[in-house]
Amino acid sequence: MTSHAFRHASRAGSVDGPLQGYHREWYVVRPHPELTDMGRVKVGEPRRGIPWFDRRSFPYEDELLPRLADLGTLSIPPVRRLESLGLVVHGFVEGESLASLCPAGTAVDEGLLSQIMSVFGELARVHPDTVVKWGIGESGMGEGDCRQFLQGLIRFTRDDVYEPNREWFGELFEQLGVPADALAPDSWLVSEAAELSAHRPFCLLHGDLHRANFIVDHEGRLWTIDWELATVGDPLYDLATHLHLMNYPVDQQHEVEEQWRATMHEVLPGATAGFHADLPRYLAYKRAQSVFTDVVRQAMALRSCETPEERAHQLKRTGMTIKGVLERARSSLNPATVPDAETIESIYAEFTSLTRDEMPSPLYAVAHAGDS
Repeated sequence: MTSHAFRHASRAGSVDGPLQGYHREWYVVRPHPELTDMGRVKVGEPRRGIPWFDRRSFPYEDELLPRLADLGTLSIPPVRRLESLGLVVHGFVEGESLASLCPAGTAVDEGLLSQIMSVFGELARVHPDTVVKWGIGESGMGEGDCRQFLQGLIRFTRDDVYEPNREWFGELFEQLGVPADALAPDSWLVSEAAELSAHRPFCLLHGDLHRANFIVDHEGRLWTIDWELATVGDPLYDLATHLHLMNYPVDQQHEVEEQWRATMHEVLPGATAGFHADLPRYLAYKRAQSVFTDVVRQAMALRSCETPEERAHQLKRTGMTIKGVLERARSSLNPATVPDAETIESIYAEFTSLTRDEMPSPLYAVAHAGDS
């Protein structure tokens, strides 16, 4: 049985094949004649039933991207709305993802790194009042200061991700050594958020700048995709998210930090205030957030395994993944101990075998910035 998204894509032309994407089910399409000026395009729909672990400010990127394209600066694939077919099509960049060209943990080519800095610079030029005038985001987006921004992120992870899923996954967190009060109002993370420099200017943030969301075309030009987590806020958060997800070699991470500071100093004066004290605070939050998302994601991945062989392979992956995120979050969450990979495998094997039939999908954290 074909999916609704596939049938949707077929209306725009000949479907070449699916694309991987977390937020959406995407298909590459060779379009009908009226769209040939775009080359191949992407057509997709939001995936139903996936958990959202991040606060969102825009319902979907379809409304945001045309407005960004109108600014004429960011390298974003074109978006066109076809009223006659009731479709929105996105340009498909013919090239490779940065993840395939430079896998996680490896250095990024200097020319591509320069283009990544240009992305940060162009985002910094999109001021909150510009986004508010578009009238497509949540009310209250971009209000407050940097302290309130990070406190809101922590509160969202606690109230909209951890607490709603605690009934089913609380025991799993406990067995993995994650303190139940790690995100409490009197926690170390919240107290650190209160120490942030309060007055960095806000701008548009992508919110998910990792290697798979950069596409390099055949001419070496870098394109930025997947804007579902875009918001308005502290630009230092976008850098911290980028560093956390990119996993640069240590020496290149220092280079990226210095290039980001130089870029922001020129484009958005004041954005580098409190840099050395505040970047570690945002990184601590991102490491903690990874624990609260990956623990649940790995349980759901095991739940979906269809054969004993697939389950055994996934258990190995789960053990290594969760050990890694717990190790990185040690200073943020202060767990009593971090289990080894084999112990984590045993914990997950028992948990998922006991709850396999009853376990619901995680409650979906879809709150928007204005809800915090």
